[in-house]
Amino acid sequence: MAGPTVHWFAWLKDEIGQEGGSAKILSMPNSDDPNPALWVRTLRMEIGPLDENTFIVAHSLGTVASMRYLQEYPDARIGGLILVSGFDQRLSNIPELDRFMDWQPIDHSTIRHMTAHCAVITAKDDEIVAPELSVALARSLDADLIELDRGGHFLGSNGFDTFPQVWQKLRQQASAR
Repeated sequence: MAGPTVHWFAWLKDEIGQEGGSAKILSMPNSDDPNPALWVRTLRMEIGPLDENTFIVAHSLGTVASMRYLQEYPDARIGGLILVSGFDQRLSNIPELDRFMDWQPIDHSTIRHMTAHCAVITAKDDEIVAPELSVALARSLDADLIELDRGGHFLGSNGFDTFPQVWQKLRQQASAR
């Protein structure tokens, strides 16, 4: 139930722009009743051709949609992937998302093959996505794990109008390719 104007999303886009890059913040359809096929279709329509200059930063349920989108292009290579409060399993505290989660499995090996630069960021006090789910995802993707002691679900209401750790990791990924 996020949108392009909330949390740290616009701040990150501005930081990228100040460095001479460009970024899009996508508005996912029906975020109050997410449909996985529509979300992947939106990503397909909004993201240009995938190449090593493509970096994807996704948050929460957007991480699931992003991984499903990426696995449609197994031969593509991207510059980097950052999954904030990422997960790939059902959330016991939000059974309303079970339909979204059951739609299509995540092919971790395809995602691993697409980029050498993958990171998962979690907080030990995330009340929405259990941190152990993010840790398990990082292991499955062989991704860098950034585990913060505090941060909740990295929402504006958790104090995240900016997110320097994401920006730092993105800059690191971009300079390493």
